[in-house]
Amino acid sequence: MTYKIVALILPFRESKILIKNSETHRSVYVCGCYFEKGEELKKEYKLSREILPDVFSITLPLPGKRPGPVNVYLFKGREVTLIDTGTAQTAGFLQKALGEHGLRFADIDRIIVTHGHPDHYGAAKKIVTAGRAKVAAHAEDIVSIENGMEVSANRYRNFLQLMGVPISIGILLGLLFVVFKHMADNCVVDIVMHGGEEIEIGRYRAKIIDTPGHSKGSVCVFLDKEKILFCGDTIIEHITPNAFIMLDEKEVLPVRLSQDEFYKSLDKIKGLSPSMIYSAHGKKIPDIEQIIDGYKKSFAERQAKVLSIVNSGEKNVYRIARLLFPEIGGVRLPLEIFLSISEVYTNIQVLQRDGKISLNIRNGLLEVT
Repeated sequence: MTYKIVALILPFRESKILIKNSETHRSVYVCGCYFEKGEELKKEYKLSREILPDVFSITLPLPGKRPGPVNVYLFKGREVTLIDTGTAQTAGFLQKALGEHGLRFADIDRIIVTHGHPDHYGAAKKIVTAGRAKVAAHAEDIVSIENGMEVSANRYRNFLQLMGVPISIGILLGLLFVVFKHMADNCVVDIVMHGGEEIEIGRYRAKIIDTPGHSKGSVCVFLDKEKILFCGDTIIEHITPNAFIMLDEKEVLPVRLSQDEFYKSLDKIKGLSPSMIYSAHGKKIPDIEQIIDGYKKSFAERQAKVLSIVNSGEKNVYRIARLLFPEIGGVRLPLEIFLSISEVYTNIQVLQRDGKISLNIRNGLLEVT
């Protein structure tokens, strides 16, 4: 038996569709539309897109083109699950998108946070407060999610001073961190992941893949049977993701090599042979080989430029960053400066490991020679 929508009867909140069955002459309401025999009953969604049966991509606003709007993923089924949530400011938009599926925040069973950046866990607290959702994240990113920052503000301040950041720029960066903290409500992590866990997600079985580099505790969600990967920010089609500095409260300089970990994570993903990759930003990615080759080429070129600047006599990380990225400016200047310093420092770590440069702290500044 098939039906045809002929008239909108009720507002969405009274969510019913009137269906007339020619055999029984019975009428029912579902989702606010009137149906008659003759056309398949198929729900259309304005705020989400079905990418697999009962798996939907929801795109939430985020200012700027790099990395651009946030893709979160809804898995419907016995364990209703969200991969990431967007920021606290876009919770209302997410709520509307879920509403098209007849879901409320209270109906979410679990939130998988791909990493501890505010555009990925920002709305989790609002969802948890509304109902029964449990938050799952990697052990290495719990501090970021529960406290808003992976280390104290003083630790960031000391690091930036060592990099030679001028006081005026340091003040702007301080304001940037305040903005970041307001993008997310701190949230308790209920389920601690380490990578390798196998879980039920909607109607699918998935494996958690630990992929550090972009953050200490970045993870991907892999549907092994379907060969589909949800990668957070580890892979983005239109930009090379930043392998951020990994600060430690007890260490003067970062110990972990973010760039090295990032490319090892890419090799791990490559070994999974995913047929399709869904990122937290931008388009889906069908060709992992091409993306990784592009990233590695970009990494090698940037590392060569950093080494060239150092060999020309520049020793200050901040000034190296400004020479490497002379085009940055405008309202995004504080963010771009932080990203550029992170990019330069993580490249310098690899160059130091390979014996191409040395690092020394003199008079409160890190010198690169």
